[in-house]
Amino acid sequence: MYHKNKICVIKVVYSLLSMVLFTTVAAYGQNLSNIKFDLARVPFSRFGSYMSLSTLDHDHHDTKEIHLCDLSGAKVFSNNTVLTIAPWHEQQTVPVKYEATPLQVQGKTTLGTLTFYFERPERLHIMSDGPGVFLKGNLDSSNTLRVPGYNKTWKLRDERMVLTIKSGNGGFKTENDKNGFWVEPEQGHLDIVIEQYRSDWLPVQYSVSYAKSMEILKKELLQWEKNTVSVSSAYEQGRELAAYINWSCIVKPNGIVSRYGMLMSKNWMFNIWSWDNCFNAIALSYHQPKLSWAQLMVVFDQQDSTGALPDYINPHHMVWEFRKPPIHGWTLGQLMEHSQLSQKQLAEIYPKLVKWTNYWFIYRDGNHNGLPEYYHGNDSGWDNGSALGVEFPIEGADLATFLIKQMEVLAKVAIKLGKQKEAAYWNRRADTTLNKMISNFWDGEKFVSKNALSGKVNKDSRSLMAYLPMLIGDRLPKKIRDKMIDDLKKPGNFVTEYGLASESPQSKLYGADSYWRGPVWAPPMLLIIDGLNRSGEKDFARQLAERFCNTCEAGGFAENFDALTGQPLRDPAYTWTSSTFLILAHQYLEK
Repeated sequence: MYHKNKICVIKVVYSLLSMVLFTTVAAYGQNLSNIKFDLARVPFSRFGSYMSLSTLDHDHHDTKEIHLCDLSGAKVFSNNTVLTIAPWHEQQTVPVKYEATPLQVQGKTTLGTLTFYFERPERLHIMSDGPGVFLKGNLDSSNTLRVPGYNKTWKLRDERMVLTIKSGNGGFKTENDKNGFWVEPEQGHLDIVIEQYRSDWLPVQYSVSYAKSMEILKKELLQWEKNTVSVSSAYEQGRELAAYINWSCIVKPNGIVSRYGMLMSKNWMFNIWSWDNCFNAIALSYHQPKLSWAQLMVVFDQQDSTGALPDYINPHHMVWEFRKPPIHGWTLGQLMEHSQLSQKQLAEIYPKLVKWTNYWFIYRDGNHNGLPEYYHGNDSGWDNGSALGVEFPIEGADLATFLIKQMEVLAKVAIKLGKQKEAAYWNRRADTTLNKMISNFWDGEKFVSKNALSGKVNKDSRSLMAYLPMLIGDRLPKKIRDKMIDDLKKPGNFVTEYGLASESPQSKLYGADSYWRGPVWAPPMLLIIDGLNRSGEKDFARQLAERFCNTCEAGGFAENFDALTGQPLRDPAYTWTSSTFLILAHQYLEK
């Protein structure tokens, strides 16, 4: 079924595709500072910053213009572009070709080079040795700051940002459909500083040079690269891009974000969702345990009195309308395997994980049968998954699986904390829930999800969601486990050259870009691969890991991928994908 010669052909095809789908050109062993990437796919930003540069507009089209974006969440999902920036000379924009590296973005023109770089997370410089710049957006003449000595500083409307002309001459242009702000070089040099601030902008002396900024950034990137997990040479190019994406998506504590947190993307999915963060925590757990711990706890810091976790957070907003699946116990188990957690850390998370577990049984079990329910597709993380194609509330084996795993981990933590009776309690409760899960959701062929009141199921569903119980395959009866493995291995069922399809391509409900009804996604890949590996299916787990990592190596780290072509879909630079790639390439494919 899995022929070596076919895999070799696939690798060759992927290698060719990688030159078309994205422009990263890192060579094996090359310093992270020097990789190149396409601004229409991967934003330019840096560790700690809530700003990014991209050529994608709000409708996700490549405009060839630089878009400066605010990622603080002040605008939620509205247009987060603050300014568009273009080279400018003699009252008109000039052609430009951009090259992006983790250090800087350079726009090459016939007049010279436009350079963008971060002096620090909240301070972006725009420099030029030739062309001027034209900025469109939230600047106007009434917003000049009245600060002595800073008559070249303007506030941006409705933004906590200011623009200062450090070197150059500028003004407002409001004619011939060219409304905006222009800046021309002064004595052959231009330097504009754009800064974010939290409450009041305070005048500063810009004393750090471009050269010094580059030196600091190179050291930081070198250290991050050393702390990124190792992979085989076949995946080194992907490792470099994944390392940059994860590094650049870390933001500083700000408002609701209480710790250094990794955004899901610095394109348009710029929040921290409370299951996406788990995959990032695992990827960091091998060599950056403190930062890994922060990813897990940044959402638990906002846990409410019922034990619920918010759907997502950003500095300005929390969403409570939905939940996310309780994979946090499994995540904690992964962290315990990869790094040495202290007694203090275990004591910190144990009561929070207890409350999160009890929340589902107390507040999400309307029919009181001991099997918690989803009230909306978003609660499951599978939004529009076909297994959810009946009226809510819906109960199913995937949610029960996550809670069983969570109780299993709670028992292990309880033992480490000297709570022997509580450990025994969690083990008993996990066994009870497992028995109920099997008796209620196993129909003899597969696990099903059903309306909690009527028992109705979507008979047309052929969703991979039914196979998430593979995560606890080592606890399942052998007959059930073997049937699930056979189904997963069956040609054309779920396995494609690119991973596991979220809906079988043979299903009448399959859609190539139908979100959770077709594409390959990182989370179920890692969850199912982990379960297969623990169930003794090590070769199959490795084969699936190889297919997914090959897909990422060719197409970058999109939110998801077409299951039949491998084409990257939706947000093209998503951290749970880059993190899952790093985990699988390191843990399953390095040797």
